[in-house]
Parts: sequence; C-alpha cells; structure tokens
Amino acid sequence: LWNYVWTRDTAYAVDLGLASMDPTRARNSLEFKLSARRGGLDTQIVQDTGTGGSYPISSDRAVWAFGARALMAQLDGPERDGFADLTWDAARNTIEHDRAVVFDATDGLYRGEQSFLDWRQQTYPNWVSNDLSHIGMSKALSTNLGHLALLELAATLGEDGGDPDGPRFRQWATDLRAAIETRFWDADSGMFRTFQTTTLDPSAAQQFDLLGMAHAVIAGLEGGTEAVARYPLLPQGPAVIWPQQQDTPIYHNRGQWPFVTAYWLRAARQVGNDAVIDNTVRALVRGAAMNLSNMENFEMVTGLPWLEDGDASGPVVNSQRQLWSVAGYLTLVHEGVFGLQPHWSTSGDGMRGLRIAPRITAWTREALFPTARSLLLDGYVYQGRRLRVELRLPAPADMGETLVADAITVDGQAVGALIPPAALNDGAHLVIALRAVMRQGQATIVDTVDDYQTLFAPRPPAVLGIDNFEGQLQVRFDTREPGLDLPARILRDGVVVADDVRGGTWLDLDARHDGPSHCYTIETRFAGGNTSQRANPYCWWGAESARVQTLAADRFEHDGGNLSNNHGRPHIEIWGDDGHAIRSPFFAVTAPGPHLIQVNYGNGAGGPTTGITCAVKRVRVIDDAGTEHGAGYLAMPHIGDWSVWRDSGFVEVTLPAAGDYRVIIDGDPRAVNMSVFEHFSRYTGGLGGRDGPFNRVNISAIKVLARQ
Repeated sequence: LWNYVWTRDTAYAVDLGLASMDPTRARNSLEFKLSARRGGLDTQIVQDTGTGGSYPISSDRAVWAFGARALMAQLDGPERDGFADLTWDAARNTIEHDRAVVFDATDGLYRGEQSFLDWRQQTYPNWVSNDLSHIGMSKALSTNLGHLALLELAATLGEDGGDPDGPRFRQWATDLRAAIETRFWDADSGMFRTFQTTTLDPSAAQQFDLLGMAHAVIAGLEGGTEAVARYPLLPQGPAVIWPQQQDTPIYHNRGQWPFVTAYWLRAARQVGNDAVIDNTVRALVRGAAMNLSNMENFEMVTGLPWLEDGDASGPVVNSQRQLWSVAGYLTLVHEGVFGLQPHWSTSGDGMRGLRIAPRITAWTREALFPTARSLLLDGYVYQGRRLRVELRLPAPADMGETLVADAITVDGQAVGALIPPAALNDGAHLVIALRAVMRQGQATIVDTVDDYQTLFAPRPPAVLGIDNFEGQLQVRFDTREPGLDLPARILRDGVVVADDVRGGTWLDLDARHDGPSHCYTIETRFAGGNTSQRANPYCWWGAESARVQTLAADRFEHDGGNLSNNHGRPHIEIWGDDGHAIRSPFFAVTAPGPHLIQVNYGNGAGGPTTGITCAVKRVRVIDDAGTEHGAGYLAMPHIGDWSVWRDSGFVEVTLPAAGDYRVIIDGDPRAVNMSVFEHFSRYTGGLGGRDGPFNRVNISAIKVLARQ
C-alpha cells in the first residue's frame, strides 16, 4: 500500500535478507537514501517525512547503517570499495551533524523518536501526541542502537582507511554502548526499557519494545540472554511492544510484525534460546502460510490480519507482500535453518567471511521436515558466487535436543565456521553435517489472555499539581483507572522516591519549597505487574512560577520577520530565513546554576504526523560582556495551525554567576531541517519541497526556567 520507501524500511529489509537476494538493488536503494544539500555538499543520510515535520523530532536515520553493514558483507572488490567511500562520507557527515543537534552529553544518549514505532498514539503516553516537543526530547533504545551501529560502521571504515576519525568514532561508540546499558537496562524485569519520555523525566519508563530489545541483544549488550528469556511471548508469536495500551486501535499496539519477529529470531539464535526460536519460527511460517503472502502485521493474540474489535479493530493498516516481511522470511530460511550469516565485522576485530551457524530445534524439524535427512539451498548468492548449501541431518533427535554444525566442508575440504571469501568459488558445494546438543533456554509464554490486566497497562496517570505545604512540596495526582484504586510510584527528577502511594496526595519530606526546582511524575501498575506509561512531569518553579522569566516578543530585537499581533498574541512572524536573528532583552539572574531555555512558538508549516519542515534554530546565552555561557539547538515541530501555540523543548545552560544575560536565536549550518537536502527537491507533500527549503517559525516568547 506504500508508494514510497522509508530509510528505516529500506535498511531493515536489506539487513534481513535483500542484500543477499539482490545486492545491486539493495545498493541502489541505500544510495537513494543519501543526499547532499541543495548546494551540492555535505552528503548525509536522509530522515523521511514524519512526526512533527521529521528531523530532529525523528532521528532514527542512523539505522541506515544496519543495511549498509549487511551490504558490505555481500560486495567485493571495486564495487565494495566504491560503496565504502560513499558510506564513509555520508556516515561521517551524519554523525557530526547528529552529535551537534540530537546528542545529549549529560547522559551520553541521542534524542529522538523510536525507530519503526513512529505512530505517536500507538506507543507513547496520550499527553505526548498533542505536544510533540516531548518526542524530540525523548531518548529511545532502538534509535540509540541505530546510532551505535552507525558509529561502529564509520569507525571500521575510518580505521580501514587510516583516517583519524576512525578511532574517534570508535571511542564514541564505546561510550554510547556503556550509556545504553546504564540508562536502559532494568534489572528488576531483566529487560531493556524502551525510552525516556522527556527531558523533565530523565529515566526510562517501564515499557518494552521488541525491535529495540532485539538490536540490543544482537549488539552484544550485557543482559541479552536474560532479556530473550524474559520478554513475554504469545502462542502465535511476540508482540512488538509490551504491555499494550488501552483505548488504542490495533497496529503497533497489540501488533505482531514479521520483520521484528525475524530480528527476535536472530536474537534468540545468538544467545541459544531454543524455546524462543520455536515461537518465532512458528510465527513466521504460520503468518505466511495462513495468508499466502508476507503480510505487514497481525493482531498479536489471534495472529489474524484483521480482528473486529469495535473502535480498536485492526490492524488499521496492513499490506500484502510487504518488503521487510519478505526479508524477514528470508532470515528464517537463510539464517534460521541453514545458518548462513554473511559477516563483515564492525567491532574492530577484522573478521569477515561467511559464517555458518545452523541451529535447528527438534520442534522445527518435526513440524517442517520430519522425514528429511538432508536439506538443500541451491543458488544462494554470496559476494557474486552462487553456492549449493546442503545440511545433513542425523536420525530424528529427541525433542530435548537441537541440531548444530558438527563439520563443514567446501568441495570436500574441511573449513571452519567462518569461511573466508577466497575459499568459495562460484558453484561451490558446502556440506554441513549436524549433531544434536541439549536444548537450551526458557521462554516467557503468556497463554492466559482472558484478563485484560495480563496484556494491557493501566491508563497513563496524571500529576495535578504541586503545593507548598508548610514549607514542603506536596504532590497531587490522579491514577485515572476507573473502578480501581491503583498504587502509585512517584519519581522525583527521574528517581523513585515513593512507592505504593494511594489517596491522591504525597508529601515530599526531602524537598522544600525554597529548594531546587524538582520535577515529579508518577506511574501505576496492575497487580500482575504491568506498569503504566509515565504521567506528564510537573515541575515546581516556585510559588506562582516565580523562577520562570517570560520575555515577550514585543521586547525583542530582531533581524528579519515582522512584529505581528495575528494568531492571538504578539510574535515575530515570517521569521527564520538565513541571516535572521532574535535577541531578547537582558534578564537578571539572581540564582546562578543550571537553567532551561525554551520558546513559545507557532509552526503551521505542516500537520503533526508528517512533513519535513520542523523548525530548527540555534540558541545561545551571553552575558552583558558578550561572553557565551551555553548553546544548543531548539526543535519546534509542526502543530498544523499557525494560530495554535506550543512550548518548544529545552536548551540546557549553566549560568555561572548572578548578573544580566540575554538569549540569541538564529541559524547556522547545523540549524536546518530535512528540506535543505536535494533529496527533497522532489517532495510534493507540503512545504520544503519543489519551492525550496523552509525553516520559518513564529516566536511569541522566550522562557528562562531556573532549576534552583
């Protein structure tokens, strides 16, 4: 049903199998997702149309690296060298741009929407869908693992070419790997959490997603074996998120997606979990067989491509012969059965070749080929060579055993499990003799689905306010789950400070009204353990928000744009072209330390679900002597209507002393959206396409929020 292919879809499909089936089209498709700016320089990976006008609200373009890495394993000689040169240039430029715009040095993670799970109402708390700046401030497991893959790919290419950026990128990758493990691993559940929801709640919510988890396991992060065993599976296969959201139609929510199931199969094979292998193989085969096509998705419990369920019926969008579903099935055949893994290491160890690692469970053999003593894959292509791959099976094994490689030969000559390309000629005959080993691994199967609390999370709760109660801060909240008195867990600045709280109020005896500007959120949980999304954080900015200074547009100095009273409030409109700048009046700081800078803005350049014209601007704070004390980039996503106003995300600065400061907002080569790239000169879905780049925004106020 799609007439255009996204960067992430391309990359995942190439990675899962299309690099082998058609490396030429795979290369062409990946290169199509690279673009220079309209002036001809600075080639980068493009971020497609998406939430709030795309980049940097969506920032998962880095997952392009998964496809590029898989293709590098399939190319050889001058063709690989040419693709490597293009990849190095685009990867280096993308990394440097993302490092400036979406990287947060305070915790070592990259901001931006989840990869693939990009339908806001499906997987984010309901208060986010109408306030997209929070998605731009969020930090997602899956997207950060894409950045890790890009850094490791670029590091390898740089090291191969002797470029000094190679070791620099390798160190960045090492640091990011450690940050992901630290910030997303949840020891209580034994899994990786899926995202931090917003800057004001700097800890990961107790939500989980299958794609991010799979990439974490495949990347070799600590805890992978436990995560594979602990992620809940349904009899018809794994859902792509856990737990599910109430009052939400079936798509990503309550959905099973074959391409993600294929990644989970890879993860299960990597850690040797045969129980999870059984579940994923069954799901992939059943989905294709029952529908005579490679469907995009299914309802998770029934495995049906459509389930009638009133307002929640779905999946609300589905496609036959979906490209990455096709690729996922190839993963089942090539890797899941025959164990063929073209390997081009990006870990720095230099290991490259065709890895042979079959792992066939007793259930797989009994269900799919119970009487076979050999299996043949004839014509498998590796680096242009057509191979004849034969698995020789021993006599039927006990159901407690799994078949793995015992001995491997190429044209009669014994080889190891990693075969160098030079050992494989066109037409080579690989024979892989299998032996039985003891079955390993456990799966968490959810087979009781009658109680909705088994599958779903509570509805997102709400923090209603913070009061000064005899000098201490008192939090008021509503659990918002009709008919149930759910316990609340309360977090202050991302740290749990109270649990099992009931009654709608909680007094923080460790927080005074004249202390730091704390931010609170809450989550609730069902008795079975499923936890809600987090509430929208509520911050104490002093009595009557005394720590927030609002600098109105009618006091700005500005280059470009006009002071206007349209759309219900004074603002600078038709502003944001090259050379435009806004300078706030000087404001007094009496409590030095950390501050947040944000703007009240309007962006009607497109709707909240699509487009390429999220406004991006540079922000600097200077003192009255002209010394800069902090800088960053603000993203102001689409709202869909110029008369609607929203607050942006934040630029965090530390102001070292009491005194007078001012904010300057302008542009620079990094303060751009996707409309600046030549790729989108053909875009016809809104502003920023054929008529040229568009990065305008209306600014009505600048806010300075003191954190203490």
